[in-house]
Amino acid sequence: MIRIIILVVVMVAGLIFGPHAAGNKGYVLVVLGDYTLESSVTSAVILAALFYGALLITEWLLGRLFGLRRKTAGWYGSRRRRKANQQTVAATLAMAEGHYSQAEKLMIKGASNSDMPLLNYLSAAKAAQARGDDARRDHYLQKAQEEHPKAELALALTQTQLQIEQGQYDAALATLEQLVALHPRHPLLLDQLRQVYLARQEWVALCNLIPTLHKAGKLTPKQEEELQQQAWSGRLTQAATTQASLQALWQELPRKLRQEPAMLACYGDLLCQLGADQEAATLWQEVLRKQPAPQLLVRLPTLKLDNYQPLITLLQKQRGQPAVDSALAQLYLLAGQLDDAQALLEQEIAQAPTAAAYHALGQVMDKRRLTNKANEYYRHALSLARPGY
Repeated sequence: MIRIIILVVVMVAGLIFGPHAAGNKGYVLVVLGDYTLESSVTSAVILAALFYGALLITEWLLGRLFGLRRKTAGWYGSRRRRKANQQTVAATLAMAEGHYSQAEKLMIKGASNSDMPLLNYLSAAKAAQARGDDARRDHYLQKAQEEHPKAELALALTQTQLQIEQGQYDAALATLEQLVALHPRHPLLLDQLRQVYLARQEWVALCNLIPTLHKAGKLTPKQEEELQQQAWSGRLTQAATTQASLQALWQELPRKLRQEPAMLACYGDLLCQLGADQEAATLWQEVLRKQPAPQLLVRLPTLKLDNYQPLITLLQKQRGQPAVDSALAQLYLLAGQLDDAQALLEQEIAQAPTAAAYHALGQVMDKRRLTNKANEYYRHALSLARPGY
């Protein structure tokens, strides 16, 4: 715009001063070294105007030329990006369909011209793992790290999660232990540690981790309770090499856990495995005296005792409670009180027939040497035990 104004001003000036200059052309002398240039003022002005116009035309031509190059480069760049996006979409669909080799190739092809190559390399790493190629997986994760150096923690957690999914717990734990020193309260890091400890059955470490998981808000109250029971059950199992070591660890359990039926059942089962059935019976009897616990009642018939009468007496006082009559009938059978056992089992079958009740009644008939009747009850038990009944 400014250049146009200058041209207009020059033209107007020429129109104004041109007639006056026509009779007085003036004289212009330019000396440059050994060269001399002579011209009238009018000719010099015209030449200057023509030279300036030539400059403007040259500038316009060059602008059009370089503008065309920029547009061409932009078109090719835009085309490459569109193609990369199409390859990424196709790779995502191939990944969803389970075509991992194809997905990996397309992700890598699209990475160089992708707007976010980091995502391409992450997806390629997952595809490589799905194919079982751990070396390629780690290579792509390294490429992702090079593309986005600030994403070190995110990429490390991605790698450890992939290792966990692949069952490479030792490698994952080595990385997680380094990370937890730098990020002791990171929720995802803590959750991955939980997964590794569970898989490696590192129950002591898991017990120590649970309070940190609680503070990080990674567990609901129910999840925390279940995880505590799982961790302490694992510790009890590992300690069940002798009765003394098992009982010593039992005393270390938090008081609340020692009152949980699931933990009492686990501890009693381990005592029975060590041949301490009477200790298990005494423990369970004390708990059942306060309230019936189905988890313990169903285990009573598995006890190998010299005298079942204390348990029978206890359950007789709790008749009508859930699972009590069934357990009592089984204890009657173990104690040789066949009439009482048969009466209770027939009553149970009349109310809600189960495979266990029919099987126990078959055992009663076996002890009475009524083989045909026993076989009939066993057949009923088998039919009820079949899947889909």
